[in-house]
Amino acid sequence: MEEIGYLTAGPGRAAETALARLIDAGLVRVSREGLVSAVHQDGQGAATSVERQILAQLRTAVRFELVVQSAAYSSEVQWLHRQLHLRKLMQLPRRRGESWWAYPVIAVVLVLLGVVYWPVFLVGVPVAVLLFFWTRGRGPLTKAGLQVLLQTTAHDRVHAVALHGFCGRLDGRPVADLFGLPQKVVKMLPRKPNRRQSSSDGGGHGAAAGCGSCGSGCGSNSCASSSGGSSCSSSSGSSCSSGGGCGGGGGGD
Repeated sequence: MEEIGYLTAGPGRAAETALARLIDAGLVRVSREGLVSAVHQDGQGAATSVERQILAQLRTAVRFELVVQSAAYSSEVQWLHRQLHLRKLMQLPRRRGESWWAYPVIAVVLVLLGVVYWPVFLVGVPVAVLLFFWTRGRGPLTKAGLQVLLQTTAHDRVHAVALHGFCGRLDGRPVADLFGLPQKVVKMLPRKPNRRQSSSDGGGHGAAAGCGSCGSGCGSNSCASSSGGSSCSSSSGSSCSSGGGCGGGGGGD
């Protein structure tokens, strides 16, 4: 489920998903004031390295958004990012060039010149096509990664977090309500759009309006974060994002 979270919206969403699973399993509890504490101090019950990292934080109560932020920047989530690359579900993103649209026009002109005047112009057509595909850029997910997301549904509340984040909504109902969490607890998590929705809408993986303030963390995925780094920018998670950022709906590009 953490993999689905990362593919959907980056490291922040993976961290949220791990925390959601711990809440769902009764291993941690969240107070009305937004303090997260472990039910047991032995760290038992964690199913993944990211969950173990979260439980290790909770020797004392920690604020909800800080738990997510710390996990999103952790080496465990960076390892998850690398595994997704090795499995060909993610790739290094490439920014779209400003002149990408010109190359199809050039290709058409070369075809016309080659047919009407001189066939040697046709030699430049493949070059123009290659330049078009290179400069139009690409997102952090491969076709296989996008296919995984398209085949995933929110059939339980943990998957709902992976796909929509604690700040998101499922069938018109806030996902936070599924866990009994008040909006004041989750509002500090930046909201990031799902990649599969952005892809189907023909959009990129840029930032969307925040669920709350970005002051306490970054959205995941560098607002497009496929780099494993961790920074805040304006491309993938509600004006906050990062290759190792946190967030709800928050980044790897």
